[in-house]
Amino acid sequence: MFRIQTILEMENLLLQGSKTKDLVAAGKTKSKAPGTKLTAQQVRHEVSIFARVLVNVYCGWPFHKKILKRKILKKLIDIYNNAHAMTSLELINQLKPVIEIIPDNHINLSISGHGVRAKTGLRKLRPNVGSNVAGNNKFVVKFQKDIGVIGVRTLIDWTEEDKQTFEQQWRDLLPKVKILIIDLRNNSGGGSLPIDLLCRYILGARYPIARKMYIRNNPDANAVKNFYKPLNVAVFDPQSDKDPAIYKYISKKSIPKFDETKAGFNGPIYVLINGDVMSAAEIVCTNMQFHPKAKLVGTNTCGGEVYGNNYAYILFPHSNMIFNVGCVYRELFVKNFELNGYNPDIKCPDGTDAMNVALADIKKQKH
Repeated sequence: MFRIQTILEMENLLLQGSKTKDLVAAGKTKSKAPGTKLTAQQVRHEVSIFARVLVNVYCGWPFHKKILKRKILKKLIDIYNNAHAMTSLELINQLKPVIEIIPDNHINLSISGHGVRAKTGLRKLRPNVGSNVAGNNKFVVKFQKDIGVIGVRTLIDWTEEDKQTFEQQWRDLLPKVKILIIDLRNNSGGGSLPIDLLCRYILGARYPIARKMYIRNNPDANAVKNFYKPLNVAVFDPQSDKDPAIYKYISKKSIPKFDETKAGFNGPIYVLINGDVMSAAEIVCTNMQFHPKAKLVGTNTCGGEVYGNNYAYILFPHSNMIFNVGCVYRELFVKNFELNGYNPDIKCPDGTDAMNVALADIKKQKH
């Protein structure tokens, strides 16, 4: 009688072809060309490393359903057992179906520098509700009469000068206006610090971005943490044997109540969103949920916040492909968030500019 393998047995089969020392930080290494030839042994080695990152480093693995894990592991075992000489492009094409069924907008495998990437196939199409007012700039801060506009198109590659200029401009703007529009459209995230400071000032307090946060805690995950210490301020008991371990826990009592006497801005706030808004940009939406006069305008955000802190960029030794996974799992205040995102308070039809819709609502409220 055929016995069905347990998930643990399937994991162990795949992990036998690699070791913790095989987990190497990608840094700025460029992948080898897609046509790079790999031997059968090299293919098995890279598939095993892929599995090791997925099973022991990736924050989402303990939280995904068993049926999904079985599908993933079965696909990987098929590739592993039937490994043969192939190119890097052929290998990533075999691994694509594994990535595509994972409901995570962050996870990706790439032949870096050659435009070849595998990511979730579950991302949803969103209506067109206009583009960010910042255009090709990282940000723009401007006002007309009593309406202030802060457009933040990206949070990637900000210099210290960018951060200082942005903060100086919004601090100068906010006391001069009665209504605020924050344009996040097309902002796929990056480093959240510039907007964290803005949100904290507007709300007058620091609000949590999740109810609970978990981090992986095992030899593989802890080895990867050592690559990225500046980005990994892990608040958990290093002696704990739990995996995943509680990274941060927020009780209801620790969520501050909005206090308009401490808030930096008490007027109406319109946050413009679309389907490209995710990750650090969605943190702004999370924060603005605590402001009683804030409205989200546009269409659903992308939904890429549950599996966060993507500092694990692992380099495959033979193809130099890069496998990037989130390292912190967040139990958000909103259910079914990943892939769905935030629902707008004012929904815009396809082809409608969210800025015009917000301005029309402002005019309506004034009258």
